[in-house]
This record gives sequence, structure tokens and C-alpha cells, in this order.
Amino acid sequence: MTPLDYYRDLCSKGLILEDQHQLEVMNDLQLVYLDIVSEHKKQSRISSIIRKSRLVKGLYLWGGVGVGKTFMMDCFYHCIPYHDKKRMHFHQFMQLIHHELKKYQGKKDPLSYIADDLAKNTSLLCFDEFIVTDIADAMLLGRLLKLLFSRRVCLVATSNTMPDDLYKNGLQRKSFLPAISLIKQHTHVVHIPAVMDYRMRSIKRADLFYIPHDRHAVVNMERIFARLARHESVTQEAVIIHDRAIPVIARSHSVIWFDYRAICTPPRSQNDYLDIVRHYSTIMISDIPLIAPEARNQITLFIKMIDIFYDHHVCLICSAAGEPDEIYKHGSLLSEYSRTRSRLLEMQSDAYRNQCMGRRHD
Repeated sequence: MTPLDYYRDLCSKGLILEDQHQLEVMNDLQLVYLDIVSEHKKQSRISSIIRKSRLVKGLYLWGGVGVGKTFMMDCFYHCIPYHDKKRMHFHQFMQLIHHELKKYQGKKDPLSYIADDLAKNTSLLCFDEFIVTDIADAMLLGRLLKLLFSRRVCLVATSNTMPDDLYKNGLQRKSFLPAISLIKQHTHVVHIPAVMDYRMRSIKRADLFYIPHDRHAVVNMERIFARLARHESVTQEAVIIHDRAIPVIARSHSVIWFDYRAICTPPRSQNDYLDIVRHYSTIMISDIPLIAPEARNQITLFIKMIDIFYDHHVCLICSAAGEPDEIYKHGSLLSEYSRTRSRLLEMQSDAYRNQCMGRRHD
């Protein structure tokens, strides 16, 4: 089944709601798929010794949270009928590269060895969440991409960021510009525009913050999750963030629901929250407790989490043991929490909710 057929099949079964922007992207992915299949067929007919394969031009898919980038790439990846493919979160890929650099330490050009190893068994690389924030990664990427493309490895990637804005304002960014040029040269750059999330219109202010966390709150949150996740595949499998499994109550493509203890106690970190908001536009949290004055690590995490959710215009739906001004009433971080309390209240406002309704472009 081709990616386009697969997408239409999901729509016809009512598992997803057909979206015109997604349909256009699936057409783009279909062309890459057909190109890959054609190239494999040619290779099977003619010895690779006689005929070297050509590089298939890939796809760089960028747009805001919740527009379906990862879902569409996964549809495409699922349909590729060959084993020489690899799909990774970009962060995991760069961790692998740094690990392999240690393996080839002392070699004249270690990246060429790494590229050889990858290209031996991989003609298609799919990266989820292509983002460059680390100077070490930025300095490697230009050379690494050049080596992979020269070995005819096709790249398909998702990102919240257009290629020209990758590693924007980063240290020594000039050295990273060749990587941007290579991406634009060897992939079709496709933008998915932000769309209005009309489901949010049905969520009333009273549906955002339930006190206390009781059976009534659970039933109502189940109802809201079902409404928001309508036409999306739902699972209770843990979500993998930075190679760690975080338990969930439920999650769909755009909505994720956590118990407070799973999302806001160590070893959670700011990086976990940044990764979550890149993938989910609505976050639900059950059973936020009253935080004790001495629980400094816990309230620090909570403050960071709410700051990140607020900055990224996440729709937050939660149940708690008390009102925002009761969650943390005493302690050394009370002044810092005052901003969090204010933000929790603002996140229940109509103005903030209207921001959440427009799928944002980061």
C-alpha cells in the first residue's frame, strides 16, 4: 500500500479526519515513495557494481505543533517496503553520532567511517523533530550531511523550524550554513500552514481546572479527552522522551494525559517539557497536589513546567487538590511561584484559550 492509499484508508475507516493540508503533504510523500521504489527496482535488475544508484530527493516537512508532521512521516515510513530504512528522533541520532565518534577516535576522518557504516544498511533516513541547539551538533552537521548525501542516503525530516532558521542566533552559526544549503538542495522543503483547532471551541472555561481531584473530575476529563482526540488513534502506551518511558493515562496524536506524579517528579527535567510541547498542543494533568514548603525540587519542576506550557501556548486541562493560590502557599520559592499562580489563572482565560485554538507556528 502506498502512503497516499494508507492515509485514505485511515480516513475511510474513521480513524482520522481528512485534512486538506495533510492530503497535499501525503501527495508530496507519495512522490518520494514512488521515486524510492523505482530506484530499488532498477537496482534489483542491474548489478550495483555496474550501476550506482542515484540520490532520491527527500522531504523536509516543517510547521507548528499539532499539524500532523510526525504522523504523516510515520505513514510514509510504514509503507516503505524495504529494510534499508531508519527512523529516529533527531536528538537520538546525534547521540548516536557522538557515541560513534568515540569509537573512531584517532582516525583521520571519523565522520567518513560513520557515514560508511550508516550507508551500508540505510538508503532512507527519517528524522523526527529536526532541531539544532547544540554547537557541537551544529559543527558536525554540515560535513555529516555532505557525506551521507554523497553516499546516496535519502533524507525525510520533520521540524518546527524552516531550514533558514535552524540554529538561529547560535554560536559560530556561519559554520552551520553549509548544512542548511545541503538540506535545501537535497530535499523538497514543504511547509504545513497553521490551521484552526475547532475542537477547542467546545471546551468551556469550567472544563480547564477541576477541584478537587475526584471521580467527577476523572469522568469529565475522560469526556474532554475523548472529544479532543476524536478521529485520532488513542493509546495508553508510555511516551518515550529522551530515551525514557513516561507513563500516560492516555495519548493521541495531539493530546496527552499524565498523572501528576509521572510528569512532575524527578527525574523529569525542563528538556522533557520542551520535547513534549513540540509534539502535543493539549496537555492534561490529573491530581496536582498541594506542594509542601520543603518540597523545593518538586515546586521548581512545577514552575518550569508551567512556564514552558505557557510560553508555547499549550492548552492545559488539569485536576488539583486546590486553587492555583493554594497549591504552594509557603516556602522559599513563594515569590517565584507567584508568577506561576498568575499564569495558571491566565491559562483559564478566554483570551489564552483563543490563542490555543490557533495551531501555532513556532
